[in-house]
Amino acid sequence: MPSSDTLPADYPAFLSRLKLLIQDAQIKAALSVNQQLILLYWQIGRDILVRQGQEGWGAKVINRLSDDLRGEFPI
Repeated sequence: MPSSDTLPADYPAFLSRLKLLIQDAQIKAALSVNQQLILLYWQIGRDILVRQGQEGWGAKVINRLSDDLRGEFPI
């Protein structure tokens, strides 16, 4: 890396701007992911409620569904 006396005078400001752009993109990405997950969980819950109402799914089916999904998508 070049020494600080060989860097352009506006380097610190340029670096600060890039850091802000990166942080802004990271925040936007996290918010987008959270929004998508909330929509997904809402849809899963709605679909389960419909099945419970139409097909009388009980705790046994819900527990099995939970186990199967956790096995397929571990944290």
